[in-house]
Amino acid sequence: MANKVVLAFSGGLGTVAALHILRRKFGPNGVVTYTANLGQEGSTEGVCERAMSLGAAAAHVADLRGPFVEQYVFPALRAGAVCDSGYALAHALARPLIVAEMVKLAREEGATVLAHGCAAKSNDQVRFETSAAALAPDLEVQAPLRDGGLLHLDEVKDYCSKHQLSRQQDGGSFSITENLYGSSVQWAHAPDTFADVPEDVFHRTRSLVKTPDAPLEVTVSFKHGLPCALDGESVAPIELLERITTLAGTHGVGRLVTVEDRLIGIKMVEVYEQPAAVVLHAARAALERIVLTPDMLALRVTLARKYADLTYQGFWFCELREALDAFFQKATEFVTGDVRVQLHKGHCRTTGVRSRYSLYSQGLAEPTTEGDTFEHSAVRGFVDTLAQPMRHAREGWKPKEV
Repeated sequence: MANKVVLAFSGGLGTVAALHILRRKFGPNGVVTYTANLGQEGSTEGVCERAMSLGAAAAHVADLRGPFVEQYVFPALRAGAVCDSGYALAHALARPLIVAEMVKLAREEGATVLAHGCAAKSNDQVRFETSAAALAPDLEVQAPLRDGGLLHLDEVKDYCSKHQLSRQQDGGSFSITENLYGSSVQWAHAPDTFADVPEDVFHRTRSLVKTPDAPLEVTVSFKHGLPCALDGESVAPIELLERITTLAGTHGVGRLVTVEDRLIGIKMVEVYEQPAAVVLHAARAALERIVLTPDMLALRVTLARKYADLTYQGFWFCELREALDAFFQKATEFVTGDVRVQLHKGHCRTTGVRSRYSLYSQGLAEPTTEGDTFEHSAVRGFVDTLAQPMRHAREGWKPKEV
């Protein structure tokens, strides 16, 4: 049996139970915990102390906000990667980064096992284990809750209570998982698809009745397909996401309540808050409309869907996703410019767009005589050529005289 394991540790009930199980299995010096700061509010405070108090031999916390945004969020944004449900992949993007860092820690600590606290219905268990398989096939992956039969939240709560591991604030009807790019709700009980989502679930976006009556317009600037400035001011990636989240959330933008098809084959009600993702994807799409050719726009839709599917399913480290990144890096070479976005009462709409690489010509589009640069005399030949296949086919289909 291996003598050391690295556990992904958030400090929530699931990872607390997982740590207790692993300590019993690997001994007092066998469990090392790893916690990633991805911009979640306050959840890494005291997490090392809690892990050590629960029996971890060592506890690590790392600030991964920079690499998360620059190496995961921004490439997915550049690709236009959004699930059919509207989910912008905030947590699907976080998992492979965490696993990559855990693999590094395992090498440093001499650990031969990685572990997570996901339950049997979680998408993250798939993402964790596929990422580990891609990066470190020699490391064993264990899922203490799944392997130990703690498959439901009430079973995890009972286990923690039995072993006096839980804290008073653990529990409730729901919990929030968040990072810089978005947040999601984990329900204590499966909600009714016809029932209203409780307002207290939302903490990044205001309800419509509490949003300002006056709309707000902001200008997002892009360079080579990536956001780089806000209202004309160059802004670092982390600050840019934080500022857009605050602005959009104040106006109620970014809520998503949907029924999602999980990887394990069941439908689940999902509630997301993703203000920055909604604004940035809308702005990027508007800019691409005036910069990219029709063929490129059509192809990027298909490839963006594939990029989103690979990310959602846990195949971030596969060769195809890496190849798609190369495509989108080239495809967005000229996606540079400014997009004006209006935020109002839960809605985000683009109100203006400009780029030095714009393929839009006012002269070609001008409907009046003055300033029109379109070559009208060429239209007749163009239409005749375009219609020729249909004209020939219709003539060929006429009944033949005997």
